Amino acid sequence: MPPPFAAQEYSDRQQRTRMALSERGLDAIVIGDPANINWLTGYDAWSFYTPQILIIGPEVGPVWIGRLMDAGAASLTTYLKPEQVVPFPEHMVQRDDMHPADFMADWMVEAGLDSKTIGYESDVYYFSPTMLNHLKRGLANARWHDANLLVNWLRAVKSPAELDIMRQAAVIAAAVMQVAYDGIQPGVRQCDLM
Repeated sequence: MPPPFAAQEYSDRQQRTRMALSERGLDAIVIGDPANINWLTGYDAWSFYTPQILIIGPEVGPVWIGRLMDAGAASLTTYLKPEQVVPFPEHMVQRDDMHPADFMADWMVEAGLDSKTIGYESDVYYFSPTMLNHLKRGLANARWHDANLLVNWLRAVKSPAELDIMRQAAVIAAAVMQVAYDGIQPGVRQCDLM
C-alpha cells in the first residue's frame, strides 16, 4: 500500500520540522510517537509495541530505526530510501541483558550526534524512560532537551492535501451516519443495521 500522500507532502512536513528544530536550537529530535512517525514519513505498521524511533534534524534523516521484522513495512508505506531504514537485530527484542536503544545510540554516534543538542518526546507511551536512559548513556556528550509536542503542534496546521482528505472523510462519514439515521428504529438489531 503506497503512502496516502505524495512524496512532496512528506518532504514539506519534514522541512517544517527541521525549521522548528532550528528555531529551538536543536540538532535533531528523537521521535517515538507512532502518529508523528507516520505524519513525517507515512510509516504504518504494528511495530510500535517494540522500540522504534525516527530521527530527524536539519542535517540528519529522517531515519527510522526499529525491529528487523518490521522494517519491511517502510518500503510499502513510505518514500524512505533503504539507507534511511535501519533495523536492529531480532536477538535484541525483550532481553534483560541488552536493549535496542543501545543499537540506536550506536547509530546516532556514528551519525555524528554524540556532541549535539538532541530533543526527544517526553510524553509518548511507546518511548519509555528506559529507552531514553539507554540513549543518554550511549550519547554521553549530547545535550538532551524535552521537545515534547513539537511535531504535534506542527501537525495541527493542516496542509491543502490534508484538508482535501479531511473533506473526503467528512462526506463518507456523513453518508454513513445518514444510513444509520434512516435505518434505526425500535426493535432493529444493531447487527442488522450494520
